[in-house]
Amino acid sequence: MKALLGMFGSILLASGLASAPAKAEDNEVRGLYRAVLEHEGTNFYQFANVTLRTVNVGGQMKVSANVKVFFGDWNSNEFLTYDYPEVPLNILTRQISVKTDANDVSMTGYLKDGAIEGEWFSTIVGRVGTFRAQKTGIPEVPEDGILAKTLSGYYRGVIANTNPQANLPSRVSMSFVTTQDSTATGPTIKITGNTRFYLGEFDSQEYVEVPFSDIQFNYFNRYLSAKTSEYGLTFKGTMTHDGHFEGVVLSDGLGDVGTITAARF
Repeated sequence: MKALLGMFGSILLASGLASAPAKAEDNEVRGLYRAVLEHEGTNFYQFANVTLRTVNVGGQMKVSANVKVFFGDWNSNEFLTYDYPEVPLNILTRQISVKTDANDVSMTGYLKDGAIEGEWFSTIVGRVGTFRAQKTGIPEVPEDGILAKTLSGYYRGVIANTNPQANLPSRVSMSFVTTQDSTATGPTIKITGNTRFYLGEFDSQEYVEVPFSDIQFNYFNRYLSAKTSEYGLTFKGTMTHDGHFEGVVLSDGLGDVGTITAARF
């Protein structure tokens, strides 16, 4: 009998039917999943942390989630955090839906062997692309992919005057600094910064520096509006994921006075 059992075990091992089961932590729903979010139609991608939490109430497992979307690398302080009190999980198909009307970001996919694969969406632009999140390690980034950069940084550019009553210096720089706003309700990044108007070369001392009094930036459609504390000037335009800004210059008194292009330096 022992010989028969041994022979039967050898057959199972050879056929793969007796392979070791998946680790318990891989089968568990709860845990931290590191994610790579891809932007369909472009080479851009970004990182995210997806944390799933579980409780059992009256024999029913309830799932909730927290999603932290980074702009920049894993250590960036530019991130938006979203909470999802109820996350439906289909026990048959393992389809999971991380979304709520209160949040700008939603994710749907399938959970299997400690990983989630699916699509992600923004209320601003609709479907953004695909994602993969996993408990162990970090998903591979796209070949030739470009990590979406932070807004914070130093930019140099050119102003072209379009109004005959305006004569702004052609060389301009912008600096932005971002911090997490812990006093705000909901995911908020506080942005401060300044601009310099150069009458000479960029490295000369002939410039006028003016702080921005109000900076608004939408991280999903990338629209930026920055108003100076003096001279009544506002830069409005789009900042691409790789740090190129293109827009217009508006004056409180004269209206549209020019165009501006700038790039991270």
